[in-house]
Amino acid sequence: MGKKATLAEIIARKKQGEMDKMQVKYYSSEVLGMDIEIRKIPLSQYMDLIDEVEEGNSIEGMNKLIYECCPMFKENAKEAMEVYEVATPTDLPSAVLEDQLNEINGIIEVINSFYGLEKIDVDIKN
Repeated sequence: MGKKATLAEIIARKKQGEMDKMQVKYYSSEVLGMDIEIRKIPLSQYMDLIDEVEEGNSIEGMNKLIYECCPMFKENAKEAMEVYEVATPTDLPSAVLEDQLNEINGIIEVINSFYGLEKIDVDIKN
């Protein structure tokens, strides 16, 4: 029988930062020729955003999710919005990634992996 976990041990490990190492991942973007940092967001926020992705506002929902999880899109949002000619900061991910769905989907998969969901089939509705 496996070792029983106690909340006290889990809290101690969390404080040591062992579990925090899993909170940041990277996606290697071919379009940008660099790695994009992806951070885990609170589960409730993720659930709200993933609902929007699955409701058929696909690209809009995906953009919002990527925007919330990738710090780089928030760093110079105003300047980037001008350069990429987008009206809202949450439109930046697809603009910066040149509308490459494979990259957008790749980042979404990395985000999903934070929550134990390795593969979600997102149907893009016409």
